[in-house]
Amino acid sequence: MRKIICLFALFFVAGKVSAQEVFPSNTFVQTCIQKEVCFANQNSANLFYNEASSEFFVVVDFKKFKIGVDSLDAWLDDLDDTKFIFKGSLSSDKLPALSNNGYKTLQVNGNITFNNVIHSYSVDLVLFIISPDGMLYRNTGNDYYDRIRSNIQISFKPKEYKIDKKPHHLKKTISINIGSGYINPLKPGMESFIQN
Repeated sequence: MRKIICLFALFFVAGKVSAQEVFPSNTFVQTCIQKEVCFANQNSANLFYNEASSEFFVVVDFKKFKIGVDSLDAWLDDLDDTKFIFKGSLSSDKLPALSNNGYKTLQVNGNITFNNVIHSYSVDLVLFIISPDGMLYRNTGNDYYDRIRSNIQISFKPKEYKIDKKPHHLKKTISINIGSGYINPLKPGMESFIQN
């Protein structure tokens, strides 16, 4: 009987973790191949913040950019082997207070892990407050994170992460732009979202 109760508790906890909703952010990625501009736009990034450890994460899954048209998706084949992960340190006392028209630009220092390569990187994180009456508002029961949004831009050269060695030989700067990004409070069970 004890084993059955333990199994039930395990399934109940696993069900609660998988039922937690993670809200993706609209992401635009762009580069050039032989003077041709290649870009994609999709809800393919997840932003997470762990208040307890002051860790801020940007996780981009390039597989989610693909629309299923080979000629348009081909350049993404060089990027979709692993997730693109920025992990930085962000103290909660630097977060903006909830007020009308509040915004703040913070420099978050950390590192990027991509294609099994790690480099130091600093992100300018623009945080702004939205109205609970506006279109961007999402009511998840967490008033602070429901009312804050972020803009982030990250650029890198393919050579830095050995992407230039792949079939399309990407050479030009790759830019990732996240607009009105939703920051998900990192909760137990969400660790799989920030792992390759």
